[in-house]
Amino acid sequence: MNLETPSALLISVVLSLAGFSLAAQELPETPVSKPNPTPEKPKPQPIPFSHKAHSPFFRDCVSCHKASGNGEDVGYPAEAKCMECHTVIRANSAAISKLAGYYKEQKPVPWVRVYSLSDEVFFSHSRHVTKAKVACATCHGPVAERDVITPERATWMEFCVDCHKANKAPANCRTCHNR
Repeated sequence: MNLETPSALLISVVLSLAGFSLAAQELPETPVSKPNPTPEKPKPQPIPFSHKAHSPFFRDCVSCHKASGNGEDVGYPAEAKCMECHTVIRANSAAISKLAGYYKEQKPVPWVRVYSLSDEVFFSHSRHVTKAKVACATCHGPVAERDVITPERATWMEFCVDCHKANKAPANCRTCHNR
């Protein structure tokens, strides 16, 4: 930095003082505020869907929710999967008629995401479910018991780090960030 101009000198002094005051502060050992997941209103979905009504017919979540190629995202069931049963079961209901329309047009149902992570976080469902054998309910709650899904677990860093530590999994920053 060229300190020959008065404004550059002033900026340098201000930055130095700010740095010293920040360095003198004691940082808390735990986060100042923990996110507290409060019950949210369900997000409106294009077609009503009850996991509670459907879960008795499937052995696990991955029967319908397949991981993407890199395992990061878990997708929604293909409309063809739903139509395996719904060409006969409740075929005349308004909701199934709407589903059948998406299927016929070969368009995905525009489901509204319930859980999301920040863009700077890399998370692999495949690594957690397939390799580490983490149950889906660990992070998503007892979805199979729900008619309507809302976030039941907070997707915040301390929750993940605590789980990693408890399960002796890597818990350094680069495990989830800077991918």
